[in-house]
Amino acid sequence: MNTLTTILGDKYDSNFLSSPESYSEILNKEGILVFKEFLNSNTLNKILDEATKLKPKAYKSSSEYNVYVKPTDPKFSLFSARNRLMKTTKMCIPNDLLMESSDLLKIYNSNEIKSFFSCLLGVSKLYQYSDQLSSVNINYYNPGDALGWHFDNSDFTITLLIKNCLKGGLYQYFTDMRYNEDGSENYKLVDSILNNELEPKSQSTKAGDLMIFRGNKSLHRVTNVIEGERILVTFNYNIYPDVALSEQSRKTFFGRIE
Repeated sequence: MNTLTTILGDKYDSNFLSSPESYSEILNKEGILVFKEFLNSNTLNKILDEATKLKPKAYKSSSEYNVYVKPTDPKFSLFSARNRLMKTTKMCIPNDLLMESSDLLKIYNSNEIKSFFSCLLGVSKLYQYSDQLSSVNINYYNPGDALGWHFDNSDFTITLLIKNCLKGGLYQYFTDMRYNEDGSENYKLVDSILNNELEPKSQSTKAGDLMIFRGNKSLHRVTNVIEGERILVTFNYNIYPDVALSEQSRKTFFGRIE
């Protein structure tokens, strides 16, 4: 715990990390969990400095996809909830460009942190990606950038906000709404969301806040950044060993596969 005490906020001590069960119920009920001021101010400044210096090396990506992030289904119209295209634009730094001494890697690789996350999420163990690019990523959203509506492929998403923009860049979501009672996709509800007929929930976070989200069952997006810059770190784990991000995804987000 010695290393973590110099990185995490004051309330995230050994007592906190040894009691993840108390937060599991919140996550399972709400579908989202935010740990405010997860980093202390010194760590936050160091990581922001690292992210700022790395930004010139970030890869700019623009991708289109449907909310299910799956190939088009010809049984449905191109304008249906199943096939309608969303768009994401951002810049990204892959794992292999982080400094070996980066506090982001210390957090990600910490056995105490991984044990806390795995227990909180109800999985036996968490593993890093087997490729060198995908485990920890720094994502930059400049004015005009956004993350379109989508469901995640993974059971959970862990993010750390490093810098918030001045205007726009709002995290919006609908929790635990993907499936009908019979287990089929709820296209009708998704269609209502995409047509702006329903008001999404919004989660306000500040720099230094860590968020855990069950994104495979919950539709979510980040609205257009209007002013300033939004910098978000993703801690990407697998529940199985020796898993690599697909070559197509690596090419899309990093501009290379290795």
